[in-house]
Amino acid sequence: MSNIGIELKWAAIITAFTCLWAALESTLGYHKDFSNIMVTAFIYYIILTFLWAFAFIDKKKSLGKNAAWEFKTAFKFGLFLTGLTTLLSPIAQYIIYETISPDYFNNIIEYQFAKGKQTRESLELIHNMNFTLRQGVMNALSLGVIYSALYAWVFKTKPNTIAPTVINTKKKK
Repeated sequence: MSNIGIELKWAAIITAFTCLWAALESTLGYHKDFSNIMVTAFIYYIILTFLWAFAFIDKKKSLGKNAAWEFKTAFKFGLFLTGLTTLLSPIAQYIIYETISPDYFNNIIEYQFAKGKQTRESLELIHNMNFTLRQGVMNALSLGVIYSALYAWVFKTKPNTIAPTVINTKKKK
């Protein structure tokens, strides 16, 4: 894995997508009214799943047409991509909650407090930057490992095990 360009490219694409998706949610008002946030989250994860698949396809194409890509090697690629996306996750979270949607935590606390199921103090414990950064890192790690295992299995190829045919060019007497 001396060439990490593809891993860096896809980690940046996935991180940028996360920020752009948050900007779209904020623009559509889903960071003020959270009634449809589950639908947008579901669509986000579907697109994220495809982005990971495209990353694996891109890496496999870069190896060459007839190159073998065994599960172990593909899984290592996925784990490396997971590490990069995990490192970028706090940066993305900071951009989302400080720049794109600075009132997000107050809005979600007010929304959930209005439902009357939790106290304001309990909501403040789970809706803050520190908790969200840790949760973002854990999500990036767990999803990354799952995607890595899944796509390593899907995109693996075995080395060509057919023995070459030897042609005897010596003439018989």
